[in-house]
Amino acid sequence: MTSLPADSAALRSPVTVILDPARPILRPGPGDAGSGQSPAFNQRYRRSTILATIRQLLAEEGLEGITVRRIAERSGHAVQTIYNLVGPRDLAITEAISEYSQYVNLTAAPDPCDPDAPAAIVCRELASIRINPDFCRNVCLIFFTSSRGIFYDFRDRQVKALYRFLIQQQRSGILRREVNAQGLAEQIMFFLGALCIDWADGRMDFETLCDRIFDGYENLMVGALVRPDFRLDRTAPMAAEMRAA
Repeated sequence: MTSLPADSAALRSPVTVILDPARPILRPGPGDAGSGQSPAFNQRYRRSTILATIRQLLAEEGLEGITVRRIAERSGHAVQTIYNLVGPRDLAITEAISEYSQYVNLTAAPDPCDPDAPAAIVCRELASIRINPDFCRNVCLIFFTSSRGIFYDFRDRQVKALYRFLIQQQRSGILRREVNAQGLAEQIMFFLGALCIDWADGRMDFETLCDRIFDGYENLMVGALVRPDFRLDRTAPMAAEMRAA
């Protein structure tokens, strides 16, 4: 079984820089063969650097430090280019956060046929919080601002992504057929979001955050999975990719 270790030593183990939110995230696309300098590639590359700049500003200065003009100055692109490629400020911030979260989840290599796959995703999300606390904390603190719509939009995207994955698990026979996948996705993401907000607000340390996430995740999933003996082994070491230097 994929494990989610609760011990702080395992969670402090070295993790590859692949989870650096300030790095541009650029996936291969149509027309990238050859030189890779097609107009579509160049546009996606500019967009990825702009979104990476937004994440860097969010980590360093918080939401208050992000304006379209500031994004333009730091990324080296014109203000109009920012609007054309990523939209107005709040939408651009949502896109930047969502792109990174999606990337973190993809690096967990989730398999819809694996009953422990959602646990691997949670584990990877916790690793990203551990190695990028300033960025993750400032994302959560958006909830307390007048721009909290960014937080809600981001959470809604997470719910939709998790719902699609849970539907795949249901079709694979991992989740029980009578489980409401939409409701389960909402419960998981609302629960995780609330705990992360408390952590960001200084109400708990990282180890406590992990313990509570593990407890809540197990309680939510134990009644949804077909196998009745589902439990999280918190004493086993973290997956190999989580220990990569």
